[in-house]
Amino acid sequence: MLIRQLRISNFLCYYGTDNQVDFTDGLNLVLGANGYGKSKLYDAFQWVFSDGITDTTGRSGLKMTSLVKGDLVSEKAKAACAVGDSVETSVMVEVEYPRSGIPKKYQLIRTYRVRRTDDKTWIEPGKSEFRLMEFDVLDYKPVPESNHADVLERLIPVDVRPYVWFQGERGINNLIDTSNNQALRNVIKRLSDIDRWDKYIQVAEKAYDSARNAFDQELKKSQKNQTRITELQTEQRLLEKDVRDLEQHITNASQNQQAAQENHDHLSASIEFAQKINRLTQERSRAETAYTTAVKQADTFAEGLSRKLFTDNWVLLGTTALLEKFEDKLTAYDDAVALRKATANLTKQANEKLQVRLPDNVPEPIYVRQMLTAEHCRVCDRPAPQGTDAYEAIASLLKVEPETIEPHRPRQNLKALYRQFYTNGLGMKNSIDDISQRVRQSYTEQTDGQDRVKLLKDELDAKIREVQEQEQLSGLTNARDIVNAMDGAVKDIKKYEGDLVRQRTQKTDKEIRLRVINDELSKLSEGEVPPILTRKKSLLFDLVELTKRVKKEKYRQLVQQLEDAANDHYRNINAPTGAFYGKIRFIETTDGGYRPAIIDTNGREVSNLNTSLMSSLKLSIIMAIVSANKTRNYAQFYPLISDAPVSDFDVVKTLTFFRETANTFNQSIVIVKEMLLDDPNRAGRYKPDFARLGELKANLTAAGQTLTVYQLDMPDGVSNDFRSEIDISIQKIDC
Repeated sequence: MLIRQLRISNFLCYYGTDNQVDFTDGLNLVLGANGYGKSKLYDAFQWVFSDGITDTTGRSGLKMTSLVKGDLVSEKAKAACAVGDSVETSVMVEVEYPRSGIPKKYQLIRTYRVRRTDDKTWIEPGKSEFRLMEFDVLDYKPVPESNHADVLERLIPVDVRPYVWFQGERGINNLIDTSNNQALRNVIKRLSDIDRWDKYIQVAEKAYDSARNAFDQELKKSQKNQTRITELQTEQRLLEKDVRDLEQHITNASQNQQAAQENHDHLSASIEFAQKINRLTQERSRAETAYTTAVKQADTFAEGLSRKLFTDNWVLLGTTALLEKFEDKLTAYDDAVALRKATANLTKQANEKLQVRLPDNVPEPIYVRQMLTAEHCRVCDRPAPQGTDAYEAIASLLKVEPETIEPHRPRQNLKALYRQFYTNGLGMKNSIDDISQRVRQSYTEQTDGQDRVKLLKDELDAKIREVQEQEQLSGLTNARDIVNAMDGAVKDIKKYEGDLVRQRTQKTDKEIRLRVINDELSKLSEGEVPPILTRKKSLLFDLVELTKRVKKEKYRQLVQQLEDAANDHYRNINAPTGAFYGKIRFIETTDGGYRPAIIDTNGREVSNLNTSLMSSLKLSIIMAIVSANKTRNYAQFYPLISDAPVSDFDVVKTLTFFRETANTFNQSIVIVKEMLLDDPNRAGRYKPDFARLGELKANLTAAGQTLTVYQLDMPDGVSNDFRSEIDISIQKIDC
């Protein structure tokens, strides 16, 4: 099957009905930056063939239409849909099937329709509709639904598809798990008919059981050595049962050892995560301490601002005029006190003069005033009410009017106190004048403190997110648990290895004993059992052993075939970079499986491979799965479709991978962000790297290969932050 055309209508981020890509033989590159619909383009193929799109929740596999529903439809198309109307999304893949002499053409069409009932509500069916059309002379005609499964399996078998269609690092890892011996076994099964040898073994074992039963029946008729024969046959049956049990124990121990090894390998990677989490946790603790300290400082500073109203005299802000007014009042007070004193002096002088003018034998003025106050003459001891002649006679002695006489009232001199207030005010005047500047400075410091708190909070949140992301990515929450689990995995590996050695030794010993018993029974059967039956039993016994050894040898040959093909691809991808890359070696494990590794020129396994070498190792094995099977010719009949397979590669290795892909597959569709540059004429947009594309095209042309390039683009001014605006276009690039 080769893909000739892809048409997309209102599917995910592809708005409208004119999204079309025409694919050719050779290498087809689709260039798209992050957020420009690369994965969604890959999902278009998945949706048509499997009725599902990539599950982005972290679980492997697909998310089916029944779960995705209306999210399959372009948000922009839905935004433009009026209430009561419908929006249909569809993907059509046109393929060519060249195996039957005259190529057949098919169109695979999957559609899904939603209807808007109000501003927020949609009717979303639980399934999509699928049509399969076959070209017949002039036009495409429907293929009966009962034949759909057969045609799809013929176009691209389900067990082949994962090895030619894969998405990113997760897809590659799911195919080639370097820590899982079973992964290569599955590859070998797809690469060959190795499973047929299991049938050969079963047939040989069945034939041997039949011959042995016939032999035993004849031997039981013998009258000689019957006791010994019975003993040997009984022991033989018990030993055979023990061997079968040991084979099951060996299988279980092998699986347990493999699980322990996988756990160990997983934990080895987790140790790195744990160390990183531990480092990030320490950084988070430091960030938390810095943030807490800054918050306390900010709170303390804020509390200090209130106290500064009094401790820094902020409450006196704007009181300079009051000080001047107090000064005026103090001056007036001083003047009033001086005037009062002067008046008192004048009164005293006047009284003194009056006291001198009084006739002899007349009481002092003070006593005269007391008589007036008491309205009683103390000289003659008679009443002198006010208004009488007697009162007037007493008053005439002082020569003053009665109403001018004031009772004596002592006055306190507060000048010193007021002067102290004034002096204090003068001392604070300069401080009052600077209050505005100090207030501004304090609030600036408060703002700086608040900004620092916000900055440290952002840093703390970032550290928390980093720790959470690493924990989610690795599934780790406690580094100590990882260390303990690693110790447990090492102990399990040693235990199961010991079990395997012991059980295999026991099995070998019992098999040797079975041969001895078989030989002795053969001798005891001489003259008692027809020779032909004895010979048949012996030959079939050897045949069982032979088929088992042949299967193992064939399996080893297939592993070598896969290893050789993988190394060809691995060398072609890595050699032009000039960096170390080593050689792929499939190492046999204790359970009879194989695991891929990289060895150096001295034959030593290279540990701690970088991500680039690990990715090229896995991609090389995937290519070998396709290219090594010459009889099935996967690379000729099935296209490679891959999304983001070179994210770990540099530019040189990316180009070599493209060349190797073009040389391996008759048709390949590779969706990548590489080979793009920032477009200086369009903010936030990209343009093809024509220099490198030209170099790639020249290399492919020289090798007799072709290059077709498309770019995923967005109109200027459109942001993928708003799903209702996203409109990805597909443009062919002339390079």
